[in-house]
Amino acid sequence: MYTVTVYAKPLGGIAGCTRVFPDILQAVDKVFRNAKGSVLHDFVVTHIGDRVVSLIISDADRTAEALAVVESAYAVGEEIAKSRKLFSNPSQASSLLLTFAEREAEAFVLFLAGSADADVWNGLLPAGENQASSAASLMLCRTEGEFCTTAELLETFADESVSARGISPVSLCDSAIVRTKVTPVVALGFSLGNGILTGPLDLFDTPLFDAPRLRASQQ
Repeated sequence: MYTVTVYAKPLGGIAGCTRVFPDILQAVDKVFRNAKGSVLHDFVVTHIGDRVVSLIISDADRTAEALAVVESAYAVGEEIAKSRKLFSNPSQASSLLLTFAEREAEAFVLFLAGSADADVWNGLLPAGENQASSAASLMLCRTEGEFCTTAELLETFADESVSARGISPVSLCDSAIVRTKVTPVVALGFSLGNGILTGPLDLFDTPLFDAPRLRASQQ
């Protein structure tokens, strides 16, 4: 059994909450890299706005140890932010986890929202048992097999009712927080084999989502 843990916390943003400082991502990544192969099977460090987001894979019975690594990594990032006097966002950290036996072909999608409001996922979270988990700014969904396909899951974000809420499906490079009425959402796709990640794929990085992006930007 593996546990997928996702943790997000604003550590210090450039020009307010707009985007995280790259050196912070590198510092957090280095701490996780030192723990890979022992406490952690694998990990990915990414971001949305000024929030540093970590996805880590650990054995189900070592989740507490994995979270201790997370705390150490983010403490390093916070020190860099303080030294450069970057903006300190008062939003709280958020986290989620899913524990499951790995399928023959395990696929999942991590969604990152440029908002600390957990209600952003209303009507978007799949209802399958042990399929999905969500928290403020985070949603993790297993796909394929007994669950919906990845394409079916992504199709939800092309719906006009979602665009009307200002939810805009964007690529990771376009995920800076620059509007108050538009919430950028990033989708990162992974495969998992023997506890090791393949990916991510930047799933909204395609012109097929140009229309919902335009509709959301007009709110």
